Amino acid sequence: MDIEKTEIWITCNEPLEGDGRAVRGFLGNMYRNRPEFHGHIGDRLIYRHPLIQYKIFGGSALVVGLKDGAYLLKAVPRLKFIEIYFKKHFIIKQSTTNLFVSFGLAENTVKYTFVTPWIGLNKKNYQRYLKLKEKRKNTTDMLNEILKANIISMCKSVGYTAKSEIKVKSDLKEVSAVEVKEGVRLTAFKGNFKTNFVIPEFWGIGGKVSLGYGTVKCINGGNILNGSN
Repeated sequence: MDIEKTEIWITCNEPLEGDGRAVRGFLGNMYRNRPEFHGHIGDRLIYRHPLIQYKIFGGSALVVGLKDGAYLLKAVPRLKFIEIYFKKHFIIKQSTTNLFVSFGLAENTVKYTFVTPWIGLNKKNYQRYLKLKEKRKNTTDMLNEILKANIISMCKSVGYTAKSEIKVKSDLKEVSAVEVKEGVRLTAFKGNFKTNFVIPEFWGIGGKVSLGYGTVKCINGGNILNGSN
């Protein structure tokens, strides 16, 4: 199927650093009444795959939305500045692109690379991962299972049901832990994976995707959908 996607690229007078948390904080504060922008209802965290994600690439900010998230991002006005950690960064270029992109099961295998670290482990499966490492056993099958679950979670957020099995094969390596907030560092991975599923470019899967982690890019051009899904 095709799904609506909106991208907002923002370049400031000086390069931005870090992950997307401060960009999310800025826009989330602008749109406090829309939980899609910040992932909270009051003080309660919304536990679902977010439809708006915030990233920093090459010193520029990228805000990406799918489906309802895309609809909301189309209404974001041209901004004069972004405030990052109490400092104003004045915007010299802001471009918004809205389009429909492929999403869903594919006839061909699609190969992706993680352009930002993937956070796939939670408290429960982290212990399982450590035990496998201690016994010098292969962790690839476990990571494949988690990637598949990440894709299914993404599908649920946009109301898509796969009519056949989603398959994943990965080649991932553990990298330096990432600090997702002060004093909290999480195990992360980089590398490639293959799947029979089309994921939109620059979309993130896994943990902390609203901050820009787990962002994927297609590296084989195999985005051919199965017309029966």
